[in-house]
Amino acid sequence: MPRKAMDKQMNKIKEGISEMSELVSNAVSKAMTALEKNDKQLANEVIIGDGFIDNYYVHIKRRSIQTIALHQPVARDLRFISISLDVVYNLERIGDYSRNIAEAVEYLNKEYTVPEEIREMGKLAVQMSGKAANVFVNDNGGQIKEILKMEDKVDEIYRSVFPILKNDLKGKCKECPTALNMILIAKFLERIADHSVNIANRAMYEISGKEEYL
Repeated sequence: MPRKAMDKQMNKIKEGISEMSELVSNAVSKAMTALEKNDKQLANEVIIGDGFIDNYYVHIKRRSIQTIALHQPVARDLRFISISLDVVYNLERIGDYSRNIAEAVEYLNKEYTVPEEIREMGKLAVQMSGKAANVFVNDNGGQIKEILKMEDKVDEIYRSVFPILKNDLKGKCKECPTALNMILIAKFLERIADHSVNIANRAMYEISGKEEYL
């Protein structure tokens, strides 16, 4: 396959991932805003928007598979395409977790309060989801350490959430649904962080070829 044609396909895949990444990062941000402001309309926008993220996933996956089947890329070209499939899978999962957070808004009491710990997890998740694909699309390996540090912070906060919410459940049956939903939301945010790290690690493997990032 001519080099020019291969580069065209690779650029189209990169453009698609970049656009999908922006949608995903916005979805995380909107989901957290909807949660913090009890904004059901914004939550519904996130739920609807997940369909657009899914469409990007299908489109990029189809293009990547067609490129492999039709042009039989080798070496780094093949590595890039195969890792692209992994990256868009992780982006799609982040979109799903954003939708899960948005859906939880419907089941929370009108006067609920979002714990500061979950707000902080949300801020970190938004940053991580935005930076992760940038490592891959722009070969920006310098951000990997920053992403890993943020994941450590998310995990630390996640471990602290359970004792706080457990205390809310003691003798307060009225608070139980809210506390249980907050536990689920904390888990969703922890998974968003994990998938962001997965993307960054796959990006570093594509850049360096070192299997330690797999």
